[in-house]
Amino acid sequence: MKQTITYYKKNNFNVIRKLTLITLSIFICVTLTFHISAKLLYPTFLNYAKMQTNKLSTALVNKAVQTTILTDLEKDEIIKVKYQENGIASSIEFNTYVINKITSKAANSVYSNLKYIEEGNIEHIEYDRLGLEVDTNLLSKGIIYEIPYGMAFHNALLANFGPKLPVRFTVLGEITSFIESRVSQYGINNALIEVVATLKIKMQVVIPLAAADNEMNYEIPIAIKVVTGMVPTYYQGNNALSDNFVIPIK
Repeated sequence: MKQTITYYKKNNFNVIRKLTLITLSIFICVTLTFHISAKLLYPTFLNYAKMQTNKLSTALVNKAVQTTILTDLEKDEIIKVKYQENGIASSIEFNTYVINKITSKAANSVYSNLKYIEEGNIEHIEYDRLGLEVDTNLLSKGIIYEIPYGMAFHNALLANFGPKLPVRFTVLGEITSFIESRVSQYGINNALIEVVATLKIKMQVVIPLAAADNEMNYEIPIAIKVVTGMVPTYYQGNNALSDNFVIPIK
């Protein structure tokens, strides 16, 4: 009788041990499969993550333009043109103080909103007006997007397959800005003057087990003005070398 009981105990122990080893082997194989495939698909996941951070940054820059630049901007304060008696422009001056003030205000607005979203403090911003469809429960955790695992296969049937990878970001340093003035020909005797501010944003995109730096440049037109110049007067002579040979009178 004792031998029979001992046999059953040994038999049950062997079955449990085999089931444990099989379960552990399956778990390890599945984990390694996901890990290896994830390593191969991480570039695709990071590209999706960068796309989402670009959308977010663009929306925040547009918001800064609407709430700061457009409300404070007056074209006459930015570009001042002095004219002669005949209506021809003689000199052009830029109000650098106003330009720097507007640019700095826009950069601070974008930086503050990015930090609020990074930390999950979405109650400080009007996120519903940015036009981005993200669950507020995720945003409160600092997650701006969740990438379904199946999106990496570029197949509509597998788009929502598998676990979802949360996308987070970290702002790297301050948002830098620089201002550029551009002059281009506009028509025959006009010049198009543009004052453009460029915001440079550096962010680190983070998904589970991977991260990548993302740098974005956004050009914001501060002022655009058309300045009228003098129409050139030309004399076309009968030159034997070329019928299109012209000499300006002035």
